[in-house]
Amino acid sequence: MAAQRPTMQDLIRRRRRFVGRRHELAAYRENFAVPPEHEAHRFVFHVRGDAGVGKTTLVRQMENTAREYQALTAYVDESVNTVLDVMAAISAQFARQGHALKSFDKLLATYRQRRHEADSVAGAVTASEDAVGEPPASASSAFVARAGLVGLGMVPGVGAFAGAAEPDRIAQAADRVRARLSARFRSHDDVDLVMSPLDVLTPAFLTDVAEVAASVPWVAWFFDTYERTGPLFDTWLCGVVIEGRYGSLPANAVVTLAGQGMLDPRCWGDYADLIADIPLTPFTEAEARQLLLAKGVDGEQVVEVVLRLTGGLPVLVSMLAEAQPATPEAVGDPSGTAVERFLKWVSDEIHRSAALAAALPRQLDEDVFGAVVEHEAAGLYGWLRSLPFVNDRSGRCQYHEVVRTAMLRLQRNRSPQGWRTRHLCLADALARWQREIEETLRDNEKWVHERWLDYRLEEAYHRLCAAPEEALREELRAYVHVYVRRVPSSWKRRWMQVLVEAGQDSGSDSVRAWGERLLAVSSRRDWVDNMTLLIDEVGPDEGALARVFYLRGLARRDMHELEDALRDAERALEIFPDFESAHALRGSVYLDMDRYEQAVESLDRALELAPRYAWALAQRGEALGHLARFEECLADLTRSLELDDGNELALSNRSLIHYGLRDYESAVADITRALEIRPEWGWAYGDRAKIYCQVECYEEALADSERGVELGSDYAASIRVVALRNLDRHEEAITAADRYLASHPDNEEVLAERGEACRMTDRFEEALADFGRAIEIEPSNAFALDRRGQTYGHVGRLGEALADFDAAVAAAPDGPWILADRGSLRLRIGDDEGALADLDQAVRLDPDDLFTLEVRARCHRRAGRYDTAAEDIERAMAVDPDDLDIAFEHAMLVSRTAGLSEARERWTAFEELLAEYGDQWDPQTRAAAPVISRAALGDWAGAGRLLAELPAARPYWEVVDDAVRALDDLAEAPGADHARIAALRAPLADLRATLQAS
Repeated sequence: MAAQRPTMQDLIRRRRRFVGRRHELAAYRENFAVPPEHEAHRFVFHVRGDAGVGKTTLVRQMENTAREYQALTAYVDESVNTVLDVMAAISAQFARQGHALKSFDKLLATYRQRRHEADSVAGAVTASEDAVGEPPASASSAFVARAGLVGLGMVPGVGAFAGAAEPDRIAQAADRVRARLSARFRSHDDVDLVMSPLDVLTPAFLTDVAEVAASVPWVAWFFDTYERTGPLFDTWLCGVVIEGRYGSLPANAVVTLAGQGMLDPRCWGDYADLIADIPLTPFTEAEARQLLLAKGVDGEQVVEVVLRLTGGLPVLVSMLAEAQPATPEAVGDPSGTAVERFLKWVSDEIHRSAALAAALPRQLDEDVFGAVVEHEAAGLYGWLRSLPFVNDRSGRCQYHEVVRTAMLRLQRNRSPQGWRTRHLCLADALARWQREIEETLRDNEKWVHERWLDYRLEEAYHRLCAAPEEALREELRAYVHVYVRRVPSSWKRRWMQVLVEAGQDSGSDSVRAWGERLLAVSSRRDWVDNMTLLIDEVGPDEGALARVFYLRGLARRDMHELEDALRDAERALEIFPDFESAHALRGSVYLDMDRYEQAVESLDRALELAPRYAWALAQRGEALGHLARFEECLADLTRSLELDDGNELALSNRSLIHYGLRDYESAVADITRALEIRPEWGWAYGDRAKIYCQVECYEEALADSERGVELGSDYAASIRVVALRNLDRHEEAITAADRYLASHPDNEEVLAERGEACRMTDRFEEALADFGRAIEIEPSNAFALDRRGQTYGHVGRLGEALADFDAAVAAAPDGPWILADRGSLRLRIGDDEGALADLDQAVRLDPDDLFTLEVRARCHRRAGRYDTAAEDIERAMAVDPDDLDIAFEHAMLVSRTAGLSEARERWTAFEELLAEYGDQWDPQTRAAAPVISRAALGDWAGAGRLLAELPAARPYWEVVDDAVRALDDLAEAPGADHARIAALRAPLADLRATLQAS
């Protein structure tokens, strides 16, 4: 059945309901006649204009219009402070219209219950977060920062360290709660719900909205006073309406935003073609006359006075018209304010006084009204709510901004003492209500109690209005003492806005300026500048002053301005010598300066003052690790994690210590736990990939390194090349490196790993070029220096190889592998004493390294220290009895000490191992060794045949050189056939000379 057309009377009533704004309302109405698929349809309307221009009235009429088209509607304004409350308000209004969002409501109820349970868990996040400048004790702080603001990228001016830390740093407080929640909640879904409520609740909300939208022609949302709520809702709302970040919004949804300014171009700028812009200006004379006529005001002289006094501002035109003045005199004295003239129409002085006094609070309920008015006016709350400029919002009343502003100015100017007295009276009442709430709470629970925080906020507003300069100093002290650490980020933003409003309402430029300054923070530099200004504001409170220096020092440390950060820590300690956080900060700065002994000393003092200071324990553990005090390091990191098992940085550091101690299982466990806490940590994927490489789990290493690269980790990119190399996918390794270097040409780690892949595929010139470029970028890259030295050794450029090994040892003096490589080269060039010194040091650093033990055994054997050589062989065989290098050297040692006949068993055993484990050696090395073993066993024909085939294997110069030296050693063995050995040696020496020359 076709919809019934409206009658003429219906249309007349519609038009009479709303005077003015007909063109704007018509544009909105016509949009419902355009299907969503048509290009002319608009999904978003933006009503904008100055205060008092009639935005709210127009939005309400737009809501009525939407309902005429059977739209399901919802309206929210600044009384809704969080994104979750927005969804809850829309759901509640839909339910009243018979379309409940049942699944969402159920999930929201679960969230609120789990959030309540989580508050007690999060209270343990105290000293560690305090020490890094994050909100420590409040679950709400962490959750709101992550879910309501930081999780949406809206950092500036919000968090305790907004601007002084990256969004990820601010959100770490919530990340560290995750571990505790995981232990408390059985379901990972509950943990995700509490930690990332928007990510879980918004899709559920949109699913339910889509379901109800399918049963109605239209869905219409209205966001009023958007100049206040936009900074909180912009990113989320744009993600819902435009970008589909959380799911799909039905095409039959129309969203209206109403506020004083333009929409934020950073969020909405790319979608201007989808938004219908509706700018509102004051009424034209014709519109104002029409409104006055509709209100029964038709006297020309009266109309002229109203027009002149209001400037066409709709709220004032409507307000003055409500009393239907019959004469110009009834409108009031033109020299007075419009508000004063309106109140003259209220003849009862008690009513009039109550209306003025009730303008002082920013919002009203019956309790606040009773606290601000005289005793005899206490029963007038119902009358007040009926006034045309008083709006009822979520059970509370609020004056229209234009009217309230004028009333405040009137009272402040007329009676400064009365102004002060009334505001102090309200502040005292709010303080009393806070104390009543505190009686029902434990410890510091008030800092997460929403009603208590609301009262605290309003108390601050009234004290700032009553005594701006005095109250400002107290508020700024409270800010550095408490607000930075304890309260939700959304509350801090509201507090900053209170400073702006109180400054405007009281006429205090300094109060307003501080609010604007704090709200405008968008970088660490802004934070540092504000802390610098606070030094003069918080005195003579020494505790607050010490905290300001401490907080500024934290920001400077994060900016790597370490000398300045150290001075700030020292200043804080001059004021307050037992300030444990400042001791910890100083220790952290020393750690960043690589002054590890001093770092430990400062952190020792911090832990004397606060033994359960988890962050200080983690920092001291890291410093002790740098000092190679590994047992103490592990003890500190383990104790830190017992106190705060959600500290992913401590887990990462402990993983590195386990890795250095070759406890690879524990290393993987720790870094895996860190990734559970911080799943998008690219560096940690690189760390785990490195550990997997060490235990030869190369497929796992490749998967982790590729994930790390996706997350932007340069370090993981180098590990990916390592993993591919170890999977013998050398060409893929080189290709992966080339692809990465195309966009990151100066990444010395990837260049060095590409060089290694080239070296392992005998592309020596490319390898040398890659290593050289890496060393140009970072002259102390020990890996690149060592591998270039090895490459020079492969081609017989021994002087250049030694220079590189020397530089590598200087860059990493405790690197056993570098010392072993240099020792091997020194042995080759005849520096036996230098070789032994290097090899002894390498063994001290890594007692079980097979290459080092084999080279040192060879060094001892050639020097005639056979017993010592045998000790090294025995130690190496205990580690790996099947190692080919050790088996070869063992056979050489027996040949030299017992003779070739007695050594036959060892040479036979070597050849059996070579047949079984030949893949331990690359083909170039594997081709030369059997020439020696055949000669040792007296198979001269076989040795000659293998020697003839050797050039085709393209052996390294150093491999041939080792073979020549082995034949020389064999010639000295008892029972050697010198003539036949010499016959083999001559062509081998010629091949060595040819390779070196080429």
